[in-house]
Amino acid sequence: MVLGLDGGGTKTHVVVANEGGDLLGAAAGDAANWEDVGMEAAAGAIRAVTLEALQSSDLVPGALDASVFGLAGYDWPSDHDRLAAIPASLGLGGVQEVVNDSFVALRAGANHPWGVVVVAGTGTVAAGRNEAGEEFRTLGLGPMFGDWGGSAEISEEAIRCIAEAYTGLGPATSLTDRFATAMDRSSTSDLLEYASRQLPPMAHLAPLVLEAAEDGDAVARSIAERAGTSLGASAGLVTRRLGMHDRNVEVVLAGGVLRAGSRILEQALKKELRRSAPAAFPVRLEVPPVVGAALRALENLGLSPDSAVHLRLSVGAMRALDYPFI
Repeated sequence: MVLGLDGGGTKTHVVVANEGGDLLGAAAGDAANWEDVGMEAAAGAIRAVTLEALQSSDLVPGALDASVFGLAGYDWPSDHDRLAAIPASLGLGGVQEVVNDSFVALRAGANHPWGVVVVAGTGTVAAGRNEAGEEFRTLGLGPMFGDWGGSAEISEEAIRCIAEAYTGLGPATSLTDRFATAMDRSSTSDLLEYASRQLPPMAHLAPLVLEAAEDGDAVARSIAERAGTSLGASAGLVTRRLGMHDRNVEVVLAGGVLRAGSRILEQALKKELRRSAPAAFPVRLEVPPVVGAALRALENLGLSPDSAVHLRLSVGAMRALDYPFI
């Protein structure tokens, strides 16, 4: 009996399953990124949703053989003690592991326990694991730390381009009208005043940039291409650091930006990836990342869940968590 948890900046998912991939219970709860909501709230969310999933499975915590907690905000070695203490406080049985949430997204989307993942949500991170079990990831802490291409960066760049069009420093763009309409602003100056007082900027408007790019806006296209190139470069970096640049390795595409299906962004990503890892091939993550946590928990017991287990667990989790089938 294993438990997998995926705790992010907006929600937390938990699944409980057996070694055959049968879903025994599941639960969804509040955000669990301690850097956003604070340690007390994050710990409370993790404990509540874990206990709810166990209750729905008719299991007591000590009945588990293994558990994996994929947590956003697990970025540095110093985070281990503060975050590992949360599952330890629940009296869970078996082997427990706490990892950065990017690694459970990787396992959820890959056909093997190794590969590379690029997550582009509000922010972005690239991570990987090779066949020897060695792991590496980018810092996932934003542009200042080398990660670019999430919805926050895309929206910030759009605002910069709108401002440059307004002052005359840059070319006109349909992003001005698109953003003004979406924000119910009466003029460009009104839009820019509003944007100047939003912290962080309006990451939820990134889809407008990708739509404008597909509609032929040159400014929006340059932003989408930059995002794709940056994400592809991060994926290529991970393949090189793990010695997989010449392997037929899966590169899992995860997060809302990549789920949006921007042809221009994905073409730029693939073009850049081919430069450093010609044999790598992108695959879209279509199942909840928490599936990867449960698979990793099974592997921590020395088991080798096959594709049938992966599929059974994925379908069960999607149904239980009301996850959209693509």
